[in-house]
Amino acid sequence: MNRLLMATLALLLGSLGVSLAAAQDDKDQARDYPPDLTETARPALPDDLFPGGEPALVPLPGSISIFDVVVSNTNSNLKNTNTTANSEPSIAIDPANTNNIVILAFSGGWGATAPAWYSSNGGSTWTLEHTIPNPPGLAENCPCDQDPDYGINGRLSATFLHNDPSGIDAYSSTTWDPTTESAWTWFVEGGVTQTTNQQGIGNADQPWLLVNKDPKNTTQSNVYVAYDNFDGAPDMRVAVAPGNPPDFTTDQLVGYGGGCGMNPGLRLAKDINSLAIYAMWQVCAAGGTPKTVDFYLNRSTDGGQTWSLNGSSTGLWLVETQSTQPTPKFGTVNALLGGVDHVAVDPNNGDVYVVYGNRDSSTGIDRLSIARLSSNGSGGLKWVSSHFVVGQAETALPSVAIAKNSKGTIGVLYTNFDGIDSKTGLPQFSTFLAISDDHGKSFAYNRLEKFLSTTKDNGNSRQRVLGDYQQLKAVGSTFYGVFAGNGVPFGRPFANIDPIFFKTTVSD
Repeated sequence: MNRLLMATLALLLGSLGVSLAAAQDDKDQARDYPPDLTETARPALPDDLFPGGEPALVPLPGSISIFDVVVSNTNSNLKNTNTTANSEPSIAIDPANTNNIVILAFSGGWGATAPAWYSSNGGSTWTLEHTIPNPPGLAENCPCDQDPDYGINGRLSATFLHNDPSGIDAYSSTTWDPTTESAWTWFVEGGVTQTTNQQGIGNADQPWLLVNKDPKNTTQSNVYVAYDNFDGAPDMRVAVAPGNPPDFTTDQLVGYGGGCGMNPGLRLAKDINSLAIYAMWQVCAAGGTPKTVDFYLNRSTDGGQTWSLNGSSTGLWLVETQSTQPTPKFGTVNALLGGVDHVAVDPNNGDVYVVYGNRDSSTGIDRLSIARLSSNGSGGLKWVSSHFVVGQAETALPSVAIAKNSKGTIGVLYTNFDGIDSKTGLPQFSTFLAISDDHGKSFAYNRLEKFLSTTKDNGNSRQRVLGDYQQLKAVGSTFYGVFAGNGVPFGRPFANIDPIFFKTTVSD
């Protein structure tokens, strides 16, 4: 081989090595694992009650009730002792008995058991139940990402990201009684818990769980878990398990993510009438700050066996926007690793609503938009309209739900960054529940809490004081939600991020 050819080959191989290394670095940045479990409790300040000179809590409509789960607790001393991160909260409401509510958050890891926040009276009081057993056969670690949902018959399912020495995978469990350790069941083979993700073993990320009836056998509830498979682009996948304990016998590709070190933010929504399942995610089309982002939607109508929407098996392209993620960090303290999109289905007519990050090109402010999609008459969906959810405010961590009432009332939970407080130097946030009765054209805004962060920018580009998501769900005409907020205005003697629960019933 002549020297010129050898030199050319060496350059090509060197270039390939750099490209592969860059691609791997891009994937590592996009993962939301490891979570930020940093405890940031600090002494309370007078400004925690009046951030930016405004009251942290303002009177809400009488229909909205709100509780800090650490303060409104059966353990009256917990507010004085709990200092866990408590961020990235998720919620499940039992449709068979809406008094039963479960919240999961970064409130402690697995020793033998991990914690869940449980209410048996509709959210007025809570108990921190250390009852979730470590998946059999695995090292005691995490739980990292975690997401619960109830089925129609009162059975709770939950998925957990777990870092075992064998790798990072999702594991899922079901229970009839979340307050009893022995009631949690896992699908175990050879003494080791089965992974939820059947692909990308050791390389999964950010699982998201919903339960819906099976389209063919409506007496059966299916557990659907969406996850990122970082063996791929990453690949967007949804695993499905019938029965109890959950045995994930189906695992299908629904689309592709990837690019620019941006997490896909893969989310699920269920249609309780047609029993279809939807998956939504984002793809980076061009890097830089801000990034150019494409949002996609896919659907399964046969219990997750196959996926296709408008003729595409890898998803329907929805819209292209610009968005600032994962850095610079939202509010200087929360990298957005999947925290700008969500999807819900109208239980009244099957319309699909997607909320997504949309940087206003005229002002440079990262806002949220909501789009409505309806049947196109040929088995697919058509884009009907889109509108900004919020005004000129830096906004993230959206979650959307739709009430089953005559107006199809839409609720959107989100958090605004209100700038740096001039007195304390701490970031200020406000969390809102926005309500729309006209298909997302206009909203009424309910400020749930304005609060100071418990800490400043720590210089870590993956810092996440609030987490990667928060959740809003609807059961009938009632919205139930949880967000990461500051506990001082609710009665904490020191500042700590807590899961803040709220609910409201909307009229017909």
